[in-house]
Amino acid sequence: MKRIKNYVAIALATVTILTTVSGCSPTQKAETNGALPVNSDGNVTTEVKERGLKFTISQEYMDKGVTLEGYNQNLDGYRIVSITYYSPTATEALETIINMDEEKRTKEVSDEYTQKIWNTSRTIMDIVMLETDEYKKLVDSGTSLDKITGYSPSEELGINDGYTYIISIPDLDNGDLSEDEIKQYNQCKEYMKTVKENLSFIPVELENTDTVLGETMPSFTTNDLNGNAVTNDIFGKKKLTVVNVWGTFCGPCIEEMPELQKWSEEMSDNVQIIGLVGDIEGENDKKHLDLAKKIVDKAGVNFTNLIANDDFKDMMSGIIGFPTTFLVDQNGAIVGDPIVGAEMDSYKSAVEAYLNGNAN
Repeated sequence: MKRIKNYVAIALATVTILTTVSGCSPTQKAETNGALPVNSDGNVTTEVKERGLKFTISQEYMDKGVTLEGYNQNLDGYRIVSITYYSPTATEALETIINMDEEKRTKEVSDEYTQKIWNTSRTIMDIVMLETDEYKKLVDSGTSLDKITGYSPSEELGINDGYTYIISIPDLDNGDLSEDEIKQYNQCKEYMKTVKENLSFIPVELENTDTVLGETMPSFTTNDLNGNAVTNDIFGKKKLTVVNVWGTFCGPCIEEMPELQKWSEEMSDNVQIIGLVGDIEGENDKKHLDLAKKIVDKAGVNFTNLIANDDFKDMMSGIIGFPTTFLVDQNGAIVGDPIVGAEMDSYKSAVEAYLNGNAN
């Protein structure tokens, strides 16, 4: 089973997940600039509880391309949160690849655009948090702060909830930025000094690193993608149900759809598969509903796909990656371990093991 533990930068993830990884984190669904409430002073205040930090960022600079990324881990496994400058060139490239027809969005094309975005965006703040005991051991062993963050210069920011924080406003080259973008990049980088001054600590609420679903499916009344009402009664129709939780932003989810459909046609009469779309935000979210319909239609899917409405809220909060697939018996009990990532062989093995162990 592959678990997606190292979240990539949100914008790059939107492109990269289309072709390179086996699963997607729900946190990769980015907040758009301006989506958060703007204070009367023109600033946006955001709490990143998973990192114990509160950020205050000017809407003016967000409009220039300053983006607070989702919490993450760096290549050494240290918990981080970053701020990135996305130039107009990077933003245009991102929008182009996202809106590109799927048949044109080959791996080679995606790689090309990913590289372009990488070369025209720049990290302008990176904060690493380490348990203070671990931090002391690293420093005592001669490990530099630059080594910990991977950027230079780096310095200690402070201590909060048993964690020591190291911050960097890195000195990077200009990549492939244009002259105007270089000027804007330097303005945004200079502004990070103000963001640093306004940083404040809040209690740390670390993210879950394991999928936690509970023992049974929640009681629900929802609709499928065609508007038909569906309740928990759907599980009573078969001895076993394979539930595949997916999102419209998740490349691996989309790629495995035709294979899931083929499998559904080969299943024994006492097994069924249903999809659960995790990123349709309410009945009025026509954008994601239409996109989900387009995805299943293109894949030739005819098994039921449900909308994960508020009845699924608690269960969805325990899901760390898309797709997540698990088994439900005819009484609505969740059986076996969830599978995170596009792992068809694992799905099939789980069903076979359950049926062989529950022959009656």
